[in-house]
Amino acid sequence: MIRRILLSGLAVAAIGAVTPVQAQTCFGVEARVNVATSTLTTAITGAITTTEASLITQEIAERARLLSAVKVLTAQSAAGSDQVSNGFRASSEALATTVVTQEQRQAVAQATHRYGSVGYDPCGSNTKAQGLYTAMTGSPAARQQIVTPVRAQPGRYADPKDWVNDMTSGAAPDGAALYSGDAQGASKFINAVVGPPDNRPQDTAATATSDRDRLEKTGKDTYRSMTAVVLADIAADYRADGPIAQARNLSTHWQGNDGGAAWAAGVAGQHDRGIIQDAVRMEAANLALLAHQIKRGMRTEATAAALLLAMVNARLTNSVPAVNRGSLTPASFQAP
Repeated sequence: MIRRILLSGLAVAAIGAVTPVQAQTCFGVEARVNVATSTLTTAITGAITTTEASLITQEIAERARLLSAVKVLTAQSAAGSDQVSNGFRASSEALATTVVTQEQRQAVAQATHRYGSVGYDPCGSNTKAQGLYTAMTGSPAARQQIVTPVRAQPGRYADPKDWVNDMTSGAAPDGAALYSGDAQGASKFINAVVGPPDNRPQDTAATATSDRDRLEKTGKDTYRSMTAVVLADIAADYRADGPIAQARNLSTHWQGNDGGAAWAAGVAGQHDRGIIQDAVRMEAANLALLAHQIKRGMRTEATAAALLLAMVNARLTNSVPAVNRGSLTPASFQAP
């Protein structure tokens, strides 16, 4: 029994004295652990190396794919940008061409509208203005042609019987011939108004009597020539193609028979340039008519001066020469 108790105490003591055994303290464990560790390390290193190589390969492949995709995307973007740019450029060029063409057409239209506007029937107005100019410049020749048949010419002597025959044969029309455009009738009327020519004096010696006769004839010729020229000038103005007819023809170019309605309609749609040109033509016509009016005014003034001179001369002499060159007869407008 005691042995059993001792054995039990020893067992308890033995159990109480036992401590855990560490593997590295065991014989052969370290070597096995080292081998296992080396094997595991080799395995893990191989796995890591393999995995790393695989990852690197995959990363290179993915990076290549990514770069390829980026390149493709860039190329597509560049191509798209080129297409868009080319499209914009083409559209811009087309728009620029359209704008330039439109501007050119607009410029042509404006130039046509501007320079095509030349007023109302410019050829007609120029022709009529030329007719007025020709008539005005031809008046002196027409006046000379009308006054030439008059028998009593300044400084000329002739037999009065021809003039008397003209008067008795009824060849002397009235004053309407001056305004009717009948040059021959105007010449006959002027011939009647001027009177008969002077007989050639019998005494041509240089005496006081002959000097007086020549002085008297000079005075008579002055009045006669003034009368003949004035009346012939009136007849020249009113001839069929004279200044009066041509001036009326030029005035009707704008006024017409409708009060200018046709002219107003003709220039309504024209450019300002055409209207200004027509205004210039009108002003030129006004100046021509004004010049003709001034000439007529001067003619009236000359006639009035000649009449006043004749009246003064008659009052001073208290007599006027008789037609038959006989004795002086009293004037009909004697001074009181």
